[in-house]
Amino acid sequence: MLHNTPDWAQRHNFFHHSNPRSKPRSKDFFEKAHVRPQTTWAFDTLQNKESSDADRLKAKDVLHRLYNQNGSAAMFGGTCVQSACDAILITGTDESDAISDTLEMYKSYTPRDWDKNDKPKKDKYIDEIADVIKHALLGLREAMARENRIVGEFELNKHLPGLALPHNTRPDYMRRGDLKTKWSKLNPKSKSGFSAVSPPKKLSGMFEMNNVFQAAGFWALNGHQPPFLVYASATDYQVFTPDNAPELQDDFLEDVVEHIRMHHKTTENLLRAASTKSDLLGLVSPNFSELSWQESPAYVEEAKKIWGLI
Repeated sequence: MLHNTPDWAQRHNFFHHSNPRSKPRSKDFFEKAHVRPQTTWAFDTLQNKESSDADRLKAKDVLHRLYNQNGSAAMFGGTCVQSACDAILITGTDESDAISDTLEMYKSYTPRDWDKNDKPKKDKYIDEIADVIKHALLGLREAMARENRIVGEFELNKHLPGLALPHNTRPDYMRRGDLKTKWSKLNPKSKSGFSAVSPPKKLSGMFEMNNVFQAAGFWALNGHQPPFLVYASATDYQVFTPDNAPELQDDFLEDVVEHIRMHHKTTENLLRAASTKSDLLGLVSPNFSELSWQESPAYVEEAKKIWGLI
């Protein structure tokens, strides 16, 4: 809640923590202290009938430079797959109807104009999405076989010990589980231009550990309910629970949560120390080669200007 947020956090538009493995601190600060105020103003301006033409043009420019709603072909694919699974498992929609509707939803995606690989990925994923949905359903039904009623995405927002700001996370299912989709990768040596991708067999890889950190947040905020992760691709699915993944067992999750807590503690110390946006961004150093900085050229250029790199 805004009225419970300390002044030192409000001044940077920082109201809660999230999975520290989802993005580097530099990107988190840039989004919240610099991007969010501008995009909020832009949306408000466009919705205000009394806004001047000049302000409307400026608002549209801000959103063009800084706002990306759907992410990428793969990210939007994941959103569509979850939407289909929700419709089938929670709403009771016929499976074939849900898949057909989701395919049309995915076809509406506009590829990123600055990413030459996004359109061929979209075209490929159109052919894959039905199989990804079917494998996701198999995995989710297996993971939730003992549940009487399936609960969809649910926001958890609570404080970890010793922190002034809450940790915020959104499990996809049952307040404790998440669905992850995997899509074919570009491969210029392949005749089709792509190579099929299978779900991971263990959770020890870098990207899988990011998901473990996310699941640890569920576990910390939901009363230590056992988490599950379901991975689905066009070829197969994989379900991870504490029974087959040591990374989802209590002792491992305790260590992860402590790591998360200490990361958040450092973040709060930086927020306290910085009086202005310039001060805050000056306390962190971005690495623009990191995956989370794969944004439009205009977005990255603005970030580099903020840090005085161009």
